[in-house]
Amino acid sequence: MKKVLVTGACGYIGSHTVKQLAKNGYVVDAVDIKPSSNDISKYVRFARIGNVISESIKWGRYDTIIHLAAEVSVEESVKNPWNYYNNNVISTRNLMRMSSFDNFIFASTALAFNPYSSPYAQSKLMAENIIKEYVRLNNKHFTIFRFFNVAGNDGEFKQIGNATHLVRIAAETAAEKRDYMLLFGTDWNTPDGTCIRDYIHVSDLVDGIVKAVENPADTEYECIGTGVGHSCLEVIETMKKVSRKKFKVVNYERRTGDPERTLIPEGEVISSYVSPKRTLEEICASAYYTELLDKKSWGVG
Repeated sequence: MKKVLVTGACGYIGSHTVKQLAKNGYVVDAVDIKPSSNDISKYVRFARIGNVISESIKWGRYDTIIHLAAEVSVEESVKNPWNYYNNNVISTRNLMRMSSFDNFIFASTALAFNPYSSPYAQSKLMAENIIKEYVRLNNKHFTIFRFFNVAGNDGEFKQIGNATHLVRIAAETAAEKRDYMLLFGTDWNTPDGTCIRDYIHVSDLVDGIVKAVENPADTEYECIGTGVGHSCLEVIETMKKVSRKKFKVVNYERRTGDPERTLIPEGEVISSYVSPKRTLEEICASAYYTELLDKKSWGVG
């Protein structure tokens, strides 16, 4: 039975990935810098919580390492770039050097197509280059996934920490966990003046990650999206529709580091690793009901 190590395993994408790997019969070990409300214990053989990446070498050889751990806020990266270079670049290098593996799967970002837009985007591109150089020199396999906007959930696991992504913020507002939400920029050069993004359901994305365990791409990168763009305003209106709530939205100035569009560039193609099945309505509905249930767990509503 193949052994897989997942970093960032208690996080949003990590917890969904660990669950799907276990369901597919893999032996899964997990690493994360801190615990979360996503309880992955029943899906893993070992879980190490804390600054313990170096311990992975003690657990023996892995068929595949899935590296999902990262700092991911564009806005925060502008304020504290060194933290992003340290955690997203140097830590990736250290993980590869300390671990024994045949196949390395890396969670990158669509923002790597425009690396100078933010330190976060630059850090991910730098990590991509380190990975490709390392596997070339050491005769390993790899897959680099450039994720577009990941949202929704499977009903068991969810996004953790403070919300920074539009779908979750809209879901929190619909669930009345917020009095209102901010819409960052209404004067972009788009049909309705708001930013456009390609949103993919986390379960569709995880299906692609699991496929790469058996069939590494060994390509420059794989685009994980749907090929369809939705504006911020369209997402908000969809959330209002599925939740049947007319929550308050406040127009606000543009946010530092935000690109106008995050779409699969012309000449690029959606990766064959994904076959998106879930719609924007399903993404928004899953996010909303998760926030609604979470609110009820507080004894409210």
